[in-house]
Amino acid sequence: MRKNRGIAYLLLVAMVFSVLMLSGCGGQEQTGGDTQQPSSQSSGSLNPTGEKVTIGWSERALAGTPWFEAMVSAAKELAAENNIELIVIDAQNKPDKQVADVEDLIARGVDAIVLDPCHPTAVLTAVEQANAAGIPVVGVNSAIDTSVNPNARIETIVTSDNYTIGYNVGYELGKKYDKPEANVVIMSGHMGDLEGWQRRSGFIAGFSEYQYEKFGAAKINILAQRYAGDWDPDKALTQMQDILVKFPKQIDILFSEGDAMALSCVTALKSAGETGVLVGSIDGQLEAIEALKDGDIVAIGVNSAVETGKGGVEYIMRVLGGEKVNSRIYVPSPTITQDNVDQYYKPGVPFL
Repeated sequence: MRKNRGIAYLLLVAMVFSVLMLSGCGGQEQTGGDTQQPSSQSSGSLNPTGEKVTIGWSERALAGTPWFEAMVSAAKELAAENNIELIVIDAQNKPDKQVADVEDLIARGVDAIVLDPCHPTAVLTAVEQANAAGIPVVGVNSAIDTSVNPNARIETIVTSDNYTIGYNVGYELGKKYDKPEANVVIMSGHMGDLEGWQRRSGFIAGFSEYQYEKFGAAKINILAQRYAGDWDPDKALTQMQDILVKFPKQIDILFSEGDAMALSCVTALKSAGETGVLVGSIDGQLEAIEALKDGDIVAIGVNSAVETGKGGVEYIMRVLGGEKVNSRIYVPSPTITQDNVDQYYKPGVPFL
């Protein structure tokens, strides 16, 4: 029964993802499908006139969320180097508050707005207001679906290719496991989060692809998939403990959509005396990279907080300068394994 359920889940994910890619739903509207990477311009080069620029930054959830804090911190650093005032407002993961936050930034007369939405469509009314006021908006990190409101325009979105990151981690886990059938647990961040959905869809596809190549068939038994509300490591710990009670000594693979949750899952596995579970994750958190060095994690897909934060500032300045930019900007997202971990291990740097 578990085999059939796992395969059915895989087929459903593949079918839905194909529809998503063909329709362009679930993210920034597509205008040709081109992508490019942030250029990491040097200090001062984003604002060659030297005149003061004020940018509003509406963050989906800041306080107590290390990845978001690292992203905003990188943005602030780059802004300060270029005589840019960055006004950051924390939406606290509340769509209604984020709408009010963007309206507040409009009232303050900012030159532009960077938006990391806590919901892909809820903030579009405020985006439309910014457009009407002549204030350009650039998205970062999280999906924005403008298809439901054609009057709301996002100039571009700076993000990671979450499906591909998940795919690469899944492929590495499949290669490391190297068996024709696996019992899998997936730890997810937040129900309805499109980035998380893309990551786990990519993971399943990548893991299956290795099995197809090596064994001519894919057999993934999804024992459990849980949400750790808002990517909370404490909730992930509780969820993992419950899973281990229900499926003792049965788990082969654990995929976590975020490093902080993965670290909690590793703690739960060790406490339960579970050995041999191969763990893969996404983000690029220092503690997770250290866990990979120690052998507790097999692969980490980099979702760079630093490059995303810098990219948000860079591309809003490009737009203000009159430059035409691509509709989607993907930041570099390598996969970290034992073979290359020393290249990415940076003591003292919380996130890549």
